[in-house]
Amino acid sequence: MRHHRRFFTCREILPTILLLAALTAGCGAVNNPALEQAHDAYRKARQDPLIVRNAGAALDRAARTLEAADRLWTEERDIVEVEHLAYIAEQRIEIARAIAQRRVAADELQQPQSPR
Repeated sequence: MRHHRRFFTCREILPTILLLAALTAGCGAVNNPALEQAHDAYRKARQDPLIVRNAGAALDRAARTLEAADRLWTEERDIVEVEHLAYIAEQRIEIARAIAQRRVAADELQQPQSPR
């Protein structure tokens, strides 16, 4: 059995090249799921008045980490580093949540107990 090679003409290849070029150009709009998840967690935390009131500084650190991840994703598309920063941002959000809960609990302990 003899196999012969078939060479493609420019007319056959050009549509494929144009499709690949269009797909590659569209990659700029691709989102990073880990970064989106971190943004969602941040938005939820930002809407929680207890976290905002009691752990604003910790929440601000998470915001700065998200900003760095956004910048890195926009400029370099470094998936590994962006996912790492997204993870750190989510951990900082959890720290803010824990700080807020601890401060609320401490405030409740400081309240005078009413006689029963």
